[in-house]
Amino acid sequence: MTQTKHILEIYEPYDYTGPNPMVVAGVSTALDPTGVEYFLLQLAEPVDLADAQLEQILVKPRYNGDKIDRATCSSCTVIISRVMPGHHVNGSGHFEFEQVHHWGVGKITVAPG
Repeated sequence: MTQTKHILEIYEPYDYTGPNPMVVAGVSTALDPTGVEYFLLQLAEPVDLADAQLEQILVKPRYNGDKIDRATCSSCTVIISRVMPGHHVNGSGHFEFEQVHHWGVGKITVAPG
């Protein structure tokens, strides 16, 4: 998959004070250990959080019935998971639960242009 630019609006966590919306690069899709498909996003610049730097995010459609294509090619509400410090998801197609932490909810849209 070629990297595409996306806009990620963060609705939760409510106490998040970083850039919002943020421009992210779509890297690839990846599967969790149960086979659920996520969309891997790379931030252009790391974002400082209270406990770590945020560099990579995984999102999946929030609503049952929405396919991952809505997140990768269109617009949809998503569940956001952050890749934990000391871990890096390389777009190999799989990641482990200990690499990520559920972080919030938002909306992803393909960036214009």
